[in-house]
Amino acid sequence: ILKLNENELLKSTGLSDKLLVEFYNLFIESENIKASKKSIEFIQTLKEIGIQIFIDDFGSGFANFDYLFALGADGIKIDGNLVKNVLVDKRNEVIIKTIVEFAKQFNMKVIAGYVENESIFDKLKELGVECFQGYFYSKPREDIIT
Repeated sequence: ILKLNENELLKSTGLSDKLLVEFYNLFIESENIKASKKSIEFIQTLKEIGIQIFIDDFGSGFANFDYLFALGADGIKIDGNLVKNVLVDKRNEVIIKTIVEFAKQFNMKVIAGYVENESIFDKLKELGVECFQGYFYSKPREDIIT
């Protein structure tokens, strides 16, 4: 975990503007959680040194619009279940299209994970998604490609 007093070290590596942090699970997706002052300060510190903040699994659970604004999110990562079923469930297509249109209104980026094949990729591109992750590109790797 990045400690607040280590932000200068991270800045000096030249990596801070290449990092993206996805917040999910207990931090965001709990109906009882509210972004605490310390959490918001921590996220602001990350943003100040160039790290982008994304809300993971958007479109499912309790990840919602309030968190996007409260946390100053730079973007949204669409829930994988929506992506996996976009070709067979019209509702998923409509939800993804709505998320993309919403994000564009607020200059947020949208990432779609679980892009498993070219058909899913083509559909997402048609819906306006611009960033993709998944087996269509590469299986998870231990080494970092630069």
